[in-house]
Amino acid sequence: MTETEVAEADAPRVFPPEAISMRQARLALLGAGLLATVDQAIVAMPGVEGEAARIEWEYAQEVRRDSPLIAALGPVLGLTAEQIDGLFVAGAAL
Repeated sequence: MTETEVAEADAPRVFPPEAISMRQARLALLGAGLLATVDQAIVAMPGVEGEAARIEWEYAQEVRRDSPLIAALGPVLGLTAEQIDGLFVAGAAL
């Protein structure tokens, strides 16, 4: 095991918050270079689910980690659950 692997194993696990503000979410996505991609993915969502996603993205006060919108966007963006958790942790720090 390398020193980096030991340090990572010894580091406490940081759990993502259940929710962050929409401002925090957008800034975290901007910092990760994903904001434009998320905007495009939401615009491209079809049907009633797409319309609901657009309403939520535009008007929600917060983004919940367990929301259907996040569950739908993860695979579209090619993000793992751990990467999504990381975005929520990063957003909470803003």
